[in-house]
Amino acid sequence: MAIANDDQLREAAEKVSALVQEMQNYLGERNAEEGKIRFPYGFIRTANHFRGRVAFLEDHTLQSNIAYTLILSDVLRWALNRMHVVGTAKEMLAKQIICVMGGVAESTTKHYLRGQVGAHAGYKVRTAKLVEIGAITKDLKDELDWLWDTRMNEHLFLVGEREYQRYSVRESNRAVRAFRALRDSLEVHHAAAP
Repeated sequence: MAIANDDQLREAAEKVSALVQEMQNYLGERNAEEGKIRFPYGFIRTANHFRGRVAFLEDHTLQSNIAYTLILSDVLRWALNRMHVVGTAKEMLAKQIICVMGGVAESTTKHYLRGQVGAHAGYKVRTAKLVEIGAITKDLKDELDWLWDTRMNEHLFLVGEREYQRYSVRESNRAVRAFRALRDSLEVHHAAAP
């Protein structure tokens, strides 16, 4: 039966949640093919979709690798948006989205500036160079630098404090918006280049 309204949606979510919990109670820590739930179709975008969104990079291998990483981002975002995950697990999902977006932004800036002075410099030097050549705004540079600083927390030995209650859905959304703004700005800049 198709879901037609929010009341039916709520009822379906309750039933699914109860069944998944029963499956977990039965399985415990063991794995079983019979206990795998099919990931729903319709949320994860295709590699072709993502390659098309970074076509300005003009490197098919990099376009594909970015596409595959953004598919991972869709999986993580689905888990964060469709599952009632709480506490530290929710925060770590948000952190992983930030790390994924930071890694994609890093590769995008490095490739976009290839052959230019500063292309092989550090990330923040590259974002400054992008402002200098008019490819991004200073405000976007600030957002991208925040993304980079937060993404660096994937190197746990560099994190000097507990990460408990440090990441949020709001910050993961901020990271996604920062990368999208970078992509859109570079696409426009690339199209306007002589």
